[in-house]
Parts: sequence; C-alpha cells; structure tokens
Amino acid sequence: MLDPVHTILLSGNYDPVPAIQQTLADPLLTPLNPTAPVAITDAAGGDISGDVLPMLMSCFGDTMNAAAEKGAKDLLGQTLVNFDPVTPLPVGEVFAIQAGQRNKLPAPTARVLYTAQNDVVPAAKGLLAGAADESLFFASLAYAFHPDTLGFWFQSAASFDTFKTWLSLQTPALSHLLPPNTARLLADFAALSLSDLTESLLLRKDDGDGNEDHSFPRVLVQMLMRYVDQQRAQSAATSTALDVGVLPFTVGELFCPLSIVLVNVEAHARTSAAKITAEWGMINQSLASPLKVVSHRNLSKLTSLPRAAARAAAIAALPNSGQPTGRSARVAFRKQPPSKLDLFRDLTRVLRRMRTVARSQNVFRTSKATFLKANRRTPDDYNRPGRITSVRYLPDLHIYVDTSGSISEANYQEAVMMLIRIAKKLNVDLYFNSFSHKLSQETLLRVQNKSEKQIWHTFSNVPKVAGGTDFQQVWTYINASAKRKRRLSLMITDFDWAPPSTREDHPPNLYYAPCSAMDWASMVQHARTYADTMRHIDPSIRQKLLGMVI
Repeated sequence: MLDPVHTILLSGNYDPVPAIQQTLADPLLTPLNPTAPVAITDAAGGDISGDVLPMLMSCFGDTMNAAAEKGAKDLLGQTLVNFDPVTPLPVGEVFAIQAGQRNKLPAPTARVLYTAQNDVVPAAKGLLAGAADESLFFASLAYAFHPDTLGFWFQSAASFDTFKTWLSLQTPALSHLLPPNTARLLADFAALSLSDLTESLLLRKDDGDGNEDHSFPRVLVQMLMRYVDQQRAQSAATSTALDVGVLPFTVGELFCPLSIVLVNVEAHARTSAAKITAEWGMINQSLASPLKVVSHRNLSKLTSLPRAAARAAAIAALPNSGQPTGRSARVAFRKQPPSKLDLFRDLTRVLRRMRTVARSQNVFRTSKATFLKANRRTPDDYNRPGRITSVRYLPDLHIYVDTSGSISEANYQEAVMMLIRIAKKLNVDLYFNSFSHKLSQETLLRVQNKSEKQIWHTFSNVPKVAGGTDFQQVWTYINASAKRKRRLSLMITDFDWAPPSTREDHPPNLYYAPCSAMDWASMVQHARTYADTMRHIDPSIRQKLLGMVI
C-alpha cells in the first residue's frame, strides 16, 4: 500500500527524489517476510530492483511516455494489491487508481462517469458519519474532477481551525529560521477560513520557484504532512475517526506542488451537487489558466480571478448595483474628449448608486409639501400644507490628481479647473491629494459658496509633488482607512502606468478620469492598455473610467 505522507527537509537544496524513493519505490521492495528479500526481475530474468525508481520517474515527465507507462503499470500491478495494470489513467495518478481499486470503483471512462451528486456527496456523507474510508472520498473527487493539484481534506471548518492552532504552536520554534516573507505568509494563512467548500492557494509559478530554505511552500506542505501523520498516530492510539488527510491527485503535485487545495468535507456533504461541480470546475479552470501570478509577500489564491469574474457578473445582474462590472468587456472608448457635463453626469450617477453615510461634507437636501406639518406662514390654516426638509449625506468626494513628469503645468491647471467647476455644480467640499511616485498630504478644500477664483487660489496654495507615477500607493492609502474607503475617490491621470503582475486589493470606490488638454488618441491608448493589464486585479475596471467609455 502506497502512503502519500512524506517529509522533505526545509533547508538545503530542494530535492524531492529521496521522498519519492521512500514513498513509491521502497514499498515495492519491502518484503512481507523480513527474512525473504525482494527481487524484481524482468521477462528475461534480469534483476531490475535498482531500476524501479527510474522506471517510475520516467512516467512523470511533461510528455506521455507510452513504453514507460506500460512497464510501470505492469510493475505496479504485480507488486500492489490495489492496482489495475490495464487502467486508462496515467501512472501519475497512482494514488487515485489505488483508492479506486480499494473501493472497487471502475476507472472513469467515456462510459463510466463520476458526478458530485452520485459519488462525491455520498462519499462525503459517509466519511463525515464514519461509515466510509477516506479513500472513497478521495477517489470520488479524483475520478469526478481529475484536478492536477495537491489537496488536504478537513472534516469541518473547526478541524481546519484546530490545525491552524497546532501550526501556531510549531512556528515559534522555527521563528529564528523563517525569512520575513515566510513569516508574513504564515500569518496570512492563519487568517484563512475554511467555511466554504474549498480554499485554494498558488504556491509556485514553476518547479524551480519557492524552493529557498524555509520558503513558504516548503514550510506549509511539511507542516501539513506532519500534522496528518500525527493525527493518524493519535487516531490509531485512541480508536477515533480521522478528521484530516491527504488528497494526492497527481504524483508531480504531491512532491513539488504548484498549488494546494484545502477541502471541507462537511461542506461537501451538505451542499448541492451543482455548487460542488461549479467549485471544482472553477479550480480546474484556474489550474488550466496560463496566467500564474504568485506573490512571495501576499497569499496568492488559486481561484481569485474566476471568483472575481463571477462576482462581477453577479453584481452586474443586480438592479441599481453600485459596482459597475458586467459591461466591462463590451464598453467602447469615446472618440472625443468628454465635456464637463459628461464627467458631471458620470460622477453623479456613481454617487447616487453609492450608499448614504452617517456624516460627510456632501449634504443632499430634499424638500416636499406635506399636511403632516403646519404651514410656517399660516399655521392655523389646516388646508395649507407645510414643508419637510430631509437631509441625506452622500459619500465624500476625494480627488487624487496625477502630477508626475508626464503631466504638464497646463494639464494640471486644466484638470483643477474642471474639478472646480464640477465641485461648484455639486456644491460640495472635497478632499484632495496630488501624487507622483510620492503622495502629498491630504487637504480638505472648501468649495461651497465660494467663487471659482477663490477656489483656484486655495488650490494653488496646495503643494504639488513631482516625479514618476505610482497608482499603487494611492490604493494602499485608501485601503488603510475605513473612512477613505467609503468615499468616492476619483483619480485624474493620463493612465501612463503599468499595474503589478501580483493580485492587489483595488479600492472598490476608486474611479478614474482623464486629464484634460492632452492628446486624446494617446490618452485612449494608455487607458486601454491600463484596463487590459488590470483584469487580474479588477475585472470591472473599464466601467470605472469615467468620461472615457460610452
């Protein structure tokens, strides 16, 4: 019986071969009777015991080796109790084949289909009730969805929390060895929740990535394996059911995983089959995606892109939604620069879709006639209605003006005058920052009941920063304050900036507008490039380009 639990050292060169030898080859060479050594021979009688590992390893390359597959399947069929030598599945799925044979499941083919409703949900319920072996749940997932990843199952969200508690007790002993990035990622991992069906993370962008001493992928996988091994020993000693286990879908991912999927068995047992199918379909879609963005500073979630796209589509379907999304792929850029009225309409539309707040500089008063209140001039005349004035507070308006080297003084003055006219029309005070690769101090600019000349004089006294361009510092600045996140933030820019390849937290209420008095064709080109390269961060970004799209 092959056991997927293994240990690879946290320091030194990352070499999974000894673990593969111990996990796959050594069990085949271990005799049932210690006094009778095992010898594996070929058809001609030659001893090939020393060639077992190379024979198996030749099946784990990037391309299919038919001759190696046949030889390895013949070997495994004669040395393992639970292995079908004529299985159509590749040797790389040896653990899934073993689990299927153990539970007498036929291999999946075009005529043998496994589904969430008929296989995964019953297996999850059986594992949850203690009536079925963990191998049945693993086989049902592997045969139904064939994900090329490494998985770990937990009985429930509480079981996952127990592992996180155990992990927090182990890391202090390693604290002096852990690089800052690993310590940060472990802290982020401790904040994860497994309340839904799965939680999936990207660990590496390729086999050569993330293999440094005490890197996060090495530490996380070893800790998970150690925990599973410890829980097995405890379960055997106390005769209690296991609440955690390994899901070794493929051999390659078992020893050098690019991604990892944490599975909640209880959620699989109590959720609809359609939701399970959609969840694993999303995982497979993410695994097949050519875009693999892995950050060594922040946790990179495997399914964040399709989930973001799904959320965007769902929000777009809602009436009066405050988040513009679904039309992003279909919007067209304007052929002419927007007028002040165009920008005012777009800004007002966004403001009115946002929720009101308890207090802000943006006061919205409405007055209506009502007989519930006496008329102020003739309070004794019941036939004359009074008036009720209601006050609502719309979100504050916060402007970030790009003052980098690509923005001339004329561009800046034109942008500021445009803002002044819009603010005068809205009759609201506004917050203001200028930014380049640095961010100026925040200033509250009083607009209400002032002339354009007075407002311009106030603007001209606000210091402007100069230098390169960095939008991300604005994102970080907004996200650092709950109050700023509730504001409607508008960035005035020429869009000449390349977003990072990592997934970042883009403020949901941050919109963009073009800087005036610039070549429109060039502006549109920069905006289109920016929108295209922002899809992995915010799929709805095109709908946030006010005055740019129609």
